[in-house]
Amino acid sequence: MTFTNTATDDLPYEAWMVAMLTLPGMGPNRLSQMLELGDARTMWDRLCAGAIPELERLKADTRELWRSRARQMSVGELWRAMEALGIRVDELGTEGYPDRLVNDIEPPQMLFSIGSPLPIDGPTVAIVGTRKCTAYGQRVAFEIAAGLTSAGVSVVSGLALGIDAAAHRGALSTPAAGDEKVGLARPIGVVASGLDIIYPRQNTRLWGEVGRVGTLISETPPGVRPDRWRFPARNRIIAGLADAVLVIESHDAGGSLITVDEAQIRDVPVGAVPGPITSNSAAGTNRLIADGATPVLGVDDVFAMIDYHPPTTVDRADEEAVTSAVLDAIGWTAMTLEQICQRLALPMGEVAIEIERLVQLQLCARNGPWIERVR
Repeated sequence: MTFTNTATDDLPYEAWMVAMLTLPGMGPNRLSQMLELGDARTMWDRLCAGAIPELERLKADTRELWRSRARQMSVGELWRAMEALGIRVDELGTEGYPDRLVNDIEPPQMLFSIGSPLPIDGPTVAIVGTRKCTAYGQRVAFEIAAGLTSAGVSVVSGLALGIDAAAHRGALSTPAAGDEKVGLARPIGVVASGLDIIYPRQNTRLWGEVGRVGTLISETPPGVRPDRWRFPARNRIIAGLADAVLVIESHDAGGSLITVDEAQIRDVPVGAVPGPITSNSAAGTNRLIADGATPVLGVDDVFAMIDYHPPTTVDRADEEAVTSAVLDAIGWTAMTLEQICQRLALPMGEVAIEIERLVQLQLCARNGPWIERVR
């Protein structure tokens, strides 16, 4: 007997899986335990009836919450809302599920995605790092991601602030991103929330661009917020999708090092960009190098890590070299004209002319009184 209030006879099996994943605290391990006891539709009916099996470390109040939520939820409405958002769902073992994760040591039971199908045949590199990064770290992440994408390598990251965001911007900055003629290169954002809940909000525009040009992917169903435990779980997917993991600025502890651990468990090579020994932002990356990670000084070192030879040499001579004190002063933080002038101690007229040049080159953009770097 089911307590949902919408007709369900026409729903696919995946609809019941999605419904189960929306329950509070229903992570990969608990879902696997449930499915060992019965298929998703059967287990959902048991939840609604209150016949919830004893699961490892599942508290009584959680079982009661699951029963209450299951009785109140319309599986059909949930499924149709997801379809209206353009979110695809692929279950482990089905045709649309990415090959890279099929034989993973901890594969997601289901994946939700928006945008292009995940690349399967082309090389992929994950770029990760701290949210509290320096302007140097952002620039390195941007440039390496752009170089990889231009050469046909897809960049995977977590769409967090800092290094992740800079890497995605770099991947999007090259004409190769989303160009079928270049190859399979796509920016791939792996997130910890439902694909209808943008987190962090500061990356709303970037989130949309990655979904339009590349692929957004999550094991979290629509409508579910990014609980803290979902981020480490997300990091294993980043590692599983990558031929190599590159860390650009990391403190002694943080999410980047969790991704490194997941990569090492999977025998995925790890590289790190060295930084000043006096910088807290480079403490983690320098330690990784000391412990045996590959030092990465440029995109060619990444190619060597994955034994990749670009089909065509990237012609950097055609790229306009822009040296600008104003661009360096802005970094990756939106600033006003007055703030830029104060930072450089230059006349406002001189700075305004340079900003106009940067806008014309599509390196900067104006957003009201704010000026921000976009490439």
